[in-house]
Amino acid sequence: MSALFPEPTDHDRLGDLDAAGRIEVGDTLLSQFPTEATWRSEAFKHAANRHGLQPSKAREYVVLARWFSSDMRTRIFSNVQVSYTVLRDAARDYSRSNMPDHQRWDALRSMIETATIKGRKRVTAAEYRTAIGSRPVPNQASTMPAEAVVRQLERPDVWQAVIDYIAADPASRREVLRQLLD
Repeated sequence: MSALFPEPTDHDRLGDLDAAGRIEVGDTLLSQFPTEATWRSEAFKHAANRHGLQPSKAREYVVLARWFSSDMRTRIFSNVQVSYTVLRDAARDYSRSNMPDHQRWDALRSMIETATIKGRKRVTAAEYRTAIGSRPVPNQASTMPAEAVVRQLERPDVWQAVIDYIAADPASRREVLRQLLD
């Protein structure tokens, strides 16, 4: 398309995608571009753009979509939340653990099962990277201005995590109520 008539994109939607949504975009692209050779084509670049992605990010989503089998997806998209960062580390070893694929997957599966048994709602990147012996996750929240941290509460998953934390810990409930009443 020309500058006068740009291709429509899903830029606005992509900011809200969770891990499952990103894998879904990868599935869509993978169905259209099934081989690694096609991921370097102009058609792939245009398709990535239509999804509001840079080609490199689109390739990342496709690689993850190809890596996660239906059995894996059943586990990772269960009642325990697994972040995209964890999924990317499991599939591609971005954190450089040098652990073989099957061992990274076994570690994640074990962490999901443990979280389920203990009633925990999520597996964090820091926990996963510790389990696979890779470099730690930098604490991004500590470098964010307070306004940016507060804006995170607009995300349903973040809001639910806050509610779950407060509900699970009586001391937290008392502290929140005390702060609200002061």
